[in-house]
Amino acid sequence: MNVRVAEAGWSREARSAQYEHEVRCPYCDLVQFVPLRDHRVVVACLRCRSRLEHCAGTDPNVALACALGALLLLIPAWTLPFLTTSALGATRTSHLFSSITILWREGQPLLAVVVGLFILVFPLLRLLSLSAVLFALRAGDKPRWLPAAFRLCNALQTWAMLDVFLLGLLVAYFRMRTSIPATIDGGAIFFMAAVVLGVAARASLDKVGVWHMIGWERRCTDPTSVIGCLSCGLLVADSCEGQACPRCGDIVHARKTRSYSRSLALLLASLLLYIPANLYPIATIPIGLTPTSYTVLGGVLDLLDSHLFGLALLVFTASFTIPLLKMAGLAWCIASALKRQSKHLVAKTRVYRIVEEAGRWSMVDPLTIACFVPVLQFNGLIDGHAQPAATPFTAVVILTSLAVKAFDPRLMWDAAGKRT
Repeated sequence: MNVRVAEAGWSREARSAQYEHEVRCPYCDLVQFVPLRDHRVVVACLRCRSRLEHCAGTDPNVALACALGALLLLIPAWTLPFLTTSALGATRTSHLFSSITILWREGQPLLAVVVGLFILVFPLLRLLSLSAVLFALRAGDKPRWLPAAFRLCNALQTWAMLDVFLLGLLVAYFRMRTSIPATIDGGAIFFMAAVVLGVAARASLDKVGVWHMIGWERRCTDPTSVIGCLSCGLLVADSCEGQACPRCGDIVHARKTRSYSRSLALLLASLLLYIPANLYPIATIPIGLTPTSYTVLGGVLDLLDSHLFGLALLVFTASFTIPLLKMAGLAWCIASALKRQSKHLVAKTRVYRIVEEAGRWSMVDPLTIACFVPVLQFNGLIDGHAQPAATPFTAVVILTSLAVKAFDPRLMWDAAGKRT
């Protein structure tokens, strides 16, 4: 796959027939012309190298088929048994919904609500809205709800965590098998298939192309007098700031409102919670016939002792390394903007994009707990439940993700005098 860099500038030569439309980079704010859409290339920003458009290998029909398939597969995934364990002549069987009720009953309301939203509500809303939008466009219809539905679909991408839950399921399954017999039931198999189709739907979706089908943007005359909608990328006159975007209906702002104060407050809160989240035990599982409490790092050591080296590396990366690096990377970006630094802006922008995308995988440990708690309710010796650190750890993941979304990376380029 080739990578074509978008040509920047507003010269007469640039505004030729070979350029399709203008775009303002959401990471560095550079206005540039985007070449004609080609399904074999990825278009990158000329200045910060962020991806502007990615239509290589995408197809709205494939995305629609995968989204509908994932929706159908979620029906048996929610209704059929998920996991089964056996011990002392008894068996315990779980369903997806049982994790929520048991966590709530055990005094973990935050974790119960998070599991319900991230695994049930948000994925369902995302797949339904995506399917509705693509089906309407395929039929040639453009109802009034279309932009709002696609905006909702994109907003839920971070929080619909079926893929993260699948990793948590695998960690829970192999961890339980070291102590008691455990089997993966039909619901989990259908769930895995739904995750595969959900990932395929996301990979084959061209968001920019969908927005173009919803409503095409007009060419601008002056790059210094336009601002871009962060939801759909439409360029509008700067006099429209604070008004609804004519394409998607979201409120248009030149920069994210109160970006410094919101991101710093959320980052400081996550730093404070990060200490108890790692010092106190996060869960208890039976090792042999002994209930054993473990911290985040202790869980990694348990996986190493069980010779599950691949899972140990994944859990260490997702649950310990990513939250720490996410906070450090975001702090670096905020400090760069506040100190008006002009060095390494491309590297800082790349760091911001990485923490923005990878942060959701830190939910592996809380979702692992949600998987094994329903099937480890035997007796005082064979028992699994969440421990005090589960709540602050879950809060750290959510707060850091919100902090990343609250920060506007364009402020780093503004402070360095690089604003278009």
